[in-house]
Amino acid sequence: MKSFFIISKSIRDACQFLNHQEDQQLIKDVELICKELVNPDFRIAVLAPFNFGKSTLINAMLGREIMPAKMVRTTGTVISIKYGETLTTLITLKSGQVIRHSDTKILQEFAVLNKKGQRREDVISVQVLYPNELLKNGVEIFDLPGTNDSQEQDTLVRDKLLQVDLVIQILSAKQPFTLDEQNKLNNWLINRGIKTFIFILNWMNEIESKYEKNEVYNDAYSTIKKFKSDLPLGVKKLYRVDALPAIKAKQERNIWKTFTSGIITFNAGLFTIISIQKKRTNQTRLLRIIAIADRVKFILQTKVNDLDKEIRTNENIRNMAIEKGKQREKYLREEFKKKVEYYRNWLYLNNILGSYQSEAAQHLERGEFYTWQDHKFKPTITNYIQSIETWANQSCDEFRKNRLNSINISLPSYPNISLPKRQDRNAGQWFSDVFNGGVNRRRLDEEYERKKWESYKNAIYNYLSEFSQNALISLNQYEQKFESLLIFTIPPESSELIQKRNYLKYLNSSLDELQSIESLKSTIHPDRFNWLELVQIFILFWKNWILFFFQQD
Repeated sequence: MKSFFIISKSIRDACQFLNHQEDQQLIKDVELICKELVNPDFRIAVLAPFNFGKSTLINAMLGREIMPAKMVRTTGTVISIKYGETLTTLITLKSGQVIRHSDTKILQEFAVLNKKGQRREDVISVQVLYPNELLKNGVEIFDLPGTNDSQEQDTLVRDKLLQVDLVIQILSAKQPFTLDEQNKLNNWLINRGIKTFIFILNWMNEIESKYEKNEVYNDAYSTIKKFKSDLPLGVKKLYRVDALPAIKAKQERNIWKTFTSGIITFNAGLFTIISIQKKRTNQTRLLRIIAIADRVKFILQTKVNDLDKEIRTNENIRNMAIEKGKQREKYLREEFKKKVEYYRNWLYLNNILGSYQSEAAQHLERGEFYTWQDHKFKPTITNYIQSIETWANQSCDEFRKNRLNSINISLPSYPNISLPKRQDRNAGQWFSDVFNGGVNRRRLDEEYERKKWESYKNAIYNYLSEFSQNALISLNQYEQKFESLLIFTIPPESSELIQKRNYLKYLNSSLDELQSIESLKSTIHPDRFNWLELVQIFILFWKNWILFFFQQD
């Protein structure tokens, strides 16, 4: 099993993920319970509201009036009672001074509330040493301030409860187990993993009717059964102790009154519980830290769920943006290809010849070729190129890429015309034309005009062929550059998202550690109904009872 040191480190490390303002009390609880894990003493706390007889009960348990006990609120701080060879009171002040007295009268000055209900602020700790059998072998009793008086006192008590191994809660027979007491039992003890507790019914001596006494006891007992305890099954959980009559009977050395006060039975039961629970201290404390680790784990799990959801939302948004970018890239490419393909089809030689050869040849023949080139041909080229370049530039701007250079428009030089020579009529053709109305001349003229026209067309053919070839090369180069440039760049994850993912990783790691602490619960064997154990508890109780009975003077 993991050592308490490792367990403490794991749960303390997990607290770094808690909100130090909202979870302040939980962080404090963790620190308190981790300190308790390595404490060698068996600690007992007496818990009750003011004037329920806490100090009086402790006096009855020890058989001497050691704690200040009055009918007004008294204890203002936690008083630790431990074994010592002689009665000694130790007061440690914030200044570092330690006040030592051989009695407990000094408690009235340093541990009791003043008339305004305030405790001294300069006191760090109050300890009483006393030679009593109950305190031997590392048993420590805490006399706690009464609850239901001030928030400060309640906080002090609530914190101290995490550092004890057994809680003795005093109930008043006048009004046993109020709703407030039940809520405190749940919130201060059970919900925090503190399930080693027993109950004392005090003030039963003030109820005269035996029937009413039984009714009060049974009512308290039925309520107690609702709260599950980690104490063994054979251990009694509810005792009737009349604390004030018990201490008076001890002072009077009245054995009968001592017996009827219930203090003998209670002390015997308490010794029995201590004997059993001291062997189970590690188990009890482990169950307690498992309970508090579960509270931390719940908060961390909520954080993990929220953070995981936030990360997945951010990832989905990013993936949608990436998908949108890719779709946009695809669309821009397709539209670019359409525009390029439209221009390319126009540039193919057969197409451009069919559209412009005759027209250009006519202008060339008339000596108006530049007029045609500058006002008809070149504007058409410019329109195609501008359409492509505008789309390319907008695409580059959208994807934050550098714009491409313009498509190279290279028009060939003026068409080179090789006109045919005019063929003259021979003598026979000339003589014949005298009789046929000039047929041979017209035929030769027509032949010349046809060849001349072919010369102009050939010149335009060469011009357009050169232009088509150069323009297609230029267009292909531009297209290749655009294709290589227009690539949607997947944006890197934001540093914030990376930090969140790393934070989630550490959170999950801490959760695993807490889970491993919770898994230790399976190594704890719960108490089962065991006849042998019940017999042992029975024998031990009555052995202690007889011992206490015959110790009475």
